[in-house]
Amino acid sequence: MSEEAPPTVAEVVESWNVPAEATVAARIRNNILVAIERGYDDPQLVADLAVGPLVMALGKLEVELADARRRIEELERAVDGPR
Repeated sequence: MSEEAPPTVAEVVESWNVPAEATVAARIRNNILVAIERGYDDPQLVADLAVGPLVMALGKLEVELADARRRIEELERAVDGPR
């Protein structure tokens, strides 16, 4: 039975399946890979590098979703008209 070497941190990050249309997620992933190439390959540091941008992206998404819901409600009221 042969033992395989565990994947490197870079291999793990490269394996993250990021959809082509997800530009923010792809940018975060690519920035992490650049940091790993520069020697910052400690798994805890990689996690720290990922969490900050993810929290910011999630916050932006949350605000945009709330705005979209508000606009949908306004459109629904306009379509329904006065009762």
